[in-house]
Amino acid sequence: MAFSLSARIPAMAVQAASDGDSVLVAGWAAQVKSLGKIGFLVVRDRTGQVQVTVPGGHAQLPDLGKIPPESVIAARGAVQQSKLKSGGKEILLDRFEVIALSEPNLPIDVSGKIPAGLDIRLDNRFLDLRVPRNLAIFKVRSRINVAIREFLIGDGFIEMQTPKIMSAGAEGGATLFPVLYYDRKAYLSQSQQLYKQMMLMAGFEKVFEIGPSFRAEKSHTMRHQTEFTQLDFEMAFIDDEDDVLKVLERLFSHVVKTVKEACQEELAIIGATVELPKFPFPRVTYPEAIRLLNEDGVPLKVGDDIGTEDEKRLGGIVKRTLGADAYFITKYPWSQKPFYIMKDDEEADGERLSRGFDFEYLGDELVSGGQREHRIGVLKEQIADKGLKVEQFDFYTTPFAYGAPPHGGFGMGIDRLTMKILKLENVREAILFPRDPDRLVP
Repeated sequence: MAFSLSARIPAMAVQAASDGDSVLVAGWAAQVKSLGKIGFLVVRDRTGQVQVTVPGGHAQLPDLGKIPPESVIAARGAVQQSKLKSGGKEILLDRFEVIALSEPNLPIDVSGKIPAGLDIRLDNRFLDLRVPRNLAIFKVRSRINVAIREFLIGDGFIEMQTPKIMSAGAEGGATLFPVLYYDRKAYLSQSQQLYKQMMLMAGFEKVFEIGPSFRAEKSHTMRHQTEFTQLDFEMAFIDDEDDVLKVLERLFSHVVKTVKEACQEELAIIGATVELPKFPFPRVTYPEAIRLLNEDGVPLKVGDDIGTEDEKRLGGIVKRTLGADAYFITKYPWSQKPFYIMKDDEEADGERLSRGFDFEYLGDELVSGGQREHRIGVLKEQIADKGLKVEQFDFYTTPFAYGAPPHGGFGMGIDRLTMKILKLENVREAILFPRDPDRLVP
């Protein structure tokens, strides 16, 4: 007679049960051992694993050796104290049932004891995600999303969902994925930028979205993907970009604190330590960043891009001089920012500065944002200055003609945020099914 699986308890709940309690567990066969006179079955589910002991003379002991690892099984028995050195509780088997047999030859070692290359792991992601460390990564990622929502909704923000098929890109055509929208050409969304600004002009004032974005960049770095999940944030009635920075530093501190306090078990499995960032975060202007890099022997000038390696170097300088892992780079040259970023009144070495900023953490950029240009005439000029066709952005600029408040915001990648908090080597480890220029499946 088949078990009623709705009656099962989590594997880790066995430790809280009383000796002699009859319990049902179900999951994957992490280990199967048949030693002749006794057998052991380790059942793993998303909470952890529990050992099931099959005593000598049990009718099902001969069948134990026929179960390939990673088969789906259910087992019922009585809770008892384990004789293992690690202690704890186990289950003395009454009966087990094989729900689904696994192929005996696994392409990767699900126990995690035998390492495999990342490409092989991703090719077999459905198995790779059974590794406890990988499950822990996505439990933390889930908690990060919850923490973001908790903070922003508690701060008066409204969550939104916007279209992912657009008639034009938010940041130009070089990195757009074209799609056929019936008989018209359209594109996958690069960001929620244009729509979240519209929401402010609709009177929503404070909005955010956690959703997918797409960039057709042929990048093979350890921190870029062509499809990624992004937090988009926008708020109205600001004096300048520092109003946005103040919310961002409180949000980030809340997320890190939540992970540190609520994910201790997962952090232990991953082997990651989390330190709370120094608050408030230092503000380093772009011209100051160039000066600091120059003093450290990096030959950059105002107007140059601060590349990945220089970014890491700057992070080391800020850590040494200011004792901070988290900081802002502000006042970027307007030439380096999208058309919707407001120009600043100041210049540096002939370069007009902007009210755009980046947020840096542990040597990598996590956030790009700034104050937006809300004056429609200036906005159209800036679109043209970037070499774009103003008329293609009529759907975006038209709302500005009907009253646009001063506003600003940012975008933050959830994938990279998870990667940096957990100190993972590759952003693909923080994405369930990564997409890069060479990977379209699984």
